[in-house]
Amino acid sequence: MSEKTFLQVLSGNPEPTQVAALTVLFAGLAASAQAEEASRERNQWGNLDERLQRHTTFNPSAFQNVNFF
Repeated sequence: MSEKTFLQVLSGNPEPTQVAALTVLFAGLAASAQAEEASRERNQWGNLDERLQRHTTFNPSAFQNVNFF
């Protein structure tokens, strides 16, 4: 099983303690963001599923020229 790379150093030569500190920092931020997202109500503005549904709209002036007998 291949592991997903969490943090990659592109330049420099950091010590293992510095890499560990950054890993703990980013893991904590990711965990707190995930917990916050789960606790708040999701905004459905711009939901892609709404474009596939046909909404019925009420228009009182749609049939102005119709005579009812």
